[in-house]
Amino acid sequence: MQDYEKMTAEIIRLAGGKENIHSVAHCATRLRLLLADKEKVDEKAITELEGVKGAFFNAGQYQVILGIGTVDKVYEEALRSGISAATTEDIRYI
Repeated sequence: MQDYEKMTAEIIRLAGGKENIHSVAHCATRLRLLLADKEKVDEKAITELEGVKGAFFNAGQYQVILGIGTVDKVYEEALRSGISAATTEDIRYI
């Protein structure tokens, strides 16, 4: 069984910390992060986390591929950690 709280904490830390994440959204399989500074992201370490299927930058977002079900749980943990919610539409054009 995956520890979603730990997984989320690691994604946040490797994405530069809460102070580097403006907001978070998700779609069916991806956690979408709007970042202050993409240079603070440790992309290699994020993609090596257990449960992460890939990650990439696209349209001003950092997208972490987690899969159906997992993404919902990680998103909820991110919100519990104090990161602001955004809809996919809110961050699509930034």
